[in-house]
Amino acid sequence: MSAATTVLQSLRQHAEDLGVPLKSTLLLAPLPEETKLRLSKWLQEGRAGEMDYLAKGEPVMGDLKKWKPWAKSVALFAFSYHRPSDGFRDGGTVARYALGKDYHNVIGRKLEKLGKRLRSEGIIQRFRAVTDAAPVMEREWAIRGQMGWRGKNTLLLDPDHGPWVLLAELLLDVEVDDWSAPTSRTATCGTCTACLDACPTDAFTAPYELDPRRCISYLTIESKKEIPEEFHGAIGDRLFGCDVCLDVCPFGKDSPDMSSEWGSLEAWQDFSLTDLLAMKDEAFQKTFQGNPLRRAGLAGIQRNAKIVLKNRRKSFGSQDPSSD
Repeated sequence: MSAATTVLQSLRQHAEDLGVPLKSTLLLAPLPEETKLRLSKWLQEGRAGEMDYLAKGEPVMGDLKKWKPWAKSVALFAFSYHRPSDGFRDGGTVARYALGKDYHNVIGRKLEKLGKRLRSEGIIQRFRAVTDAAPVMEREWAIRGQMGWRGKNTLLLDPDHGPWVLLAELLLDVEVDDWSAPTSRTATCGTCTACLDACPTDAFTAPYELDPRRCISYLTIESKKEIPEEFHGAIGDRLFGCDVCLDVCPFGKDSPDMSSEWGSLEAWQDFSLTDLLAMKDEAFQKTFQGNPLRRAGLAGIQRNAKIVLKNRRKSFGSQDPSSD
């Protein structure tokens, strides 16, 4: 048995013991030139908006060895997070991934535990756990690892959970056999355009192409500027993020409810939109500790709350629905 096979067996066993959904392992190699050129063009067109970190990470995104020279392979994971829609008690919908614990913390701890187990057995010496907070083109690696396919909404579509998955990686300093978990089906989007048709702000410039500067998730979370008036009505009741292109995807309709895995906050029932407008930063940081809403900051959440309240007043008439 080769050393790479031994590493794979240990990795799979420990991942199963820890309940970590390992989907694929790959030797590290540069991504295709076509992929790197597509990223470069996307950045040159200004589609990253205020997300300056993407341009800063571009030099190493196409070749992870430029980021972590010691890395030789990568283990790929997909965590399901589908759950019913929810938000604050009087309106103000929150994207499903943000309804519970911050996935960066939850997934990061699990992968750290997995890496430390492998290191304690002498299987590896170095590792790096990653989830959505590093210069890693996660969807490209997931597709390369045969974990699913690229949807027209640009998201990875998992065979079992559709778009309702959070991707993560574990870089390792040893070689591992290429391996992919068996999948229930292999499919494509075919002629379906549900996600493109449903986008409230027409953020998709073409199938498989997104302009984040028009995306409600970007506008309500990443952007620190005032949201252009043209998007206010389309934001509707969405305080933080948007799940429309996931909701309408037929491949995610049977994904199970994972609420118990991610938990929830009492804040959804304890606070109204007007309460958020009166909240001070210290209370905000304490209330949403360990929750993704802190990403937008209090100023961003209050900006969004004003838009949602305005939209709700238009829907309900002159009465302020948050005062009920």
